[in-house]
Amino acid sequence: MIIARSIPVFLLLFPFYASAVSFNEAIQNGAVKGSVKLFYYDLDLENLPESYATSLGGHLQYTTGNWNELYAKVGFHTSNAIGSKQNEALTFLFNNDKEASSFTAVSESFLGYRRNQRVLKVGNFRLNTPMMNDDTSRIVPWSYRGIAFTSTPRAGIRIQLNHITHTRSYTSDSYKKESASGTIEDGVTMFGLHYDVNQELSLFGFYYYAPKLFDTFVAQADYKYPVDEDLFFCLGAQYIKSGNGGEYAVTESLRGGDEIDLVALRISTETENWDIGLNYSQNFGISGLLKGYGGSTKLFTTSMIASGRGNFKPETWMLSTAYDFPVYEWGQSEVALHYTNTRVDDSRGNSFDAYYAHFRHYINTNTSLYIRYEVMDYEKETLDGGYLRVIGNYDF
Repeated sequence: MIIARSIPVFLLLFPFYASAVSFNEAIQNGAVKGSVKLFYYDLDLENLPESYATSLGGHLQYTTGNWNELYAKVGFHTSNAIGSKQNEALTFLFNNDKEASSFTAVSESFLGYRRNQRVLKVGNFRLNTPMMNDDTSRIVPWSYRGIAFTSTPRAGIRIQLNHITHTRSYTSDSYKKESASGTIEDGVTMFGLHYDVNQELSLFGFYYYAPKLFDTFVAQADYKYPVDEDLFFCLGAQYIKSGNGGEYAVTESLRGGDEIDLVALRISTETENWDIGLNYSQNFGISGLLKGYGGSTKLFTTSMIASGRGNFKPETWMLSTAYDFPVYEWGQSEVALHYTNTRVDDSRGNSFDAYYAHFRHYINTNTSLYIRYEVMDYEKETLDGGYLRVIGNYDF
């Protein structure tokens, strides 16, 4: 009994096997990755003074090697203002909790166990699910605290089971019992199933259980048919439904509420260099789903700023196209255009047209420059605005 009490409970859950790697070797054989990012953001909004800021930051992470099938990971992100700035809180580049112009957050710090295509994480980690994800639209992403389990029982099937107790937003260094759309006093439990039927058809579904807030079901199907070697015909469908609202749910919330009832469709053609697509979404509920429980909700009709994720029953069409230029001596470039049309019959909503363009240049596989601009033209002119982001990135 004395021996048992001296062993952490977490380790008692797993069998131990003789390992050829010592603990010290696992530490020494760890991997370091990171990035340096320069981010300029300018918001020219109709009803507010101009807001802009430049930030220099990035991330650094360390992952140990395996030791008895255990490993650990620690990572942090930082974003620091340089040069002149004005109303920088509206850029969401810094720590808005502390009204600061510098921002460093522990984005990952977990103990993991992996064996036979199964991975268990306990601690702080990042997620990539439809209603809880990184939202990498800034330097510092969202991250989450809890337990995450992933299993791949056979090729083409992936199962996820997460229980999240705290979230940390992209403008905070603190983990709190607060999701993007309300308090999570009892946490959020998520079950996900991804099934690749074949090389052409992929299906997935997620269910989020959030007591006293609201539950959400998400389903998506993606089909990609090869017409020939360099031409693909693609179809997609999404369905998102929320309900079981509790005391912390705000039905009319833009970020997420207990009355989401959304269908989205997309159709596109893709070649090696050129894509064109038409996306559509209709939310029949009055709750929005901008942020869901954390990050940025993934929806077909999403641009940089414009989206069909709003509240009060928006109907959205999006026409998009992108072209990859041939690779040349100085790298490869991409240009893209989007036109988004959203109409809301409810008088509380805001109809708009949006025009988006971006230019992205990859100098090499590690270095890129990304310029994005979008104009929002609302039915209510006081909401009009232009949004410019210039992002330089280097990965190492």
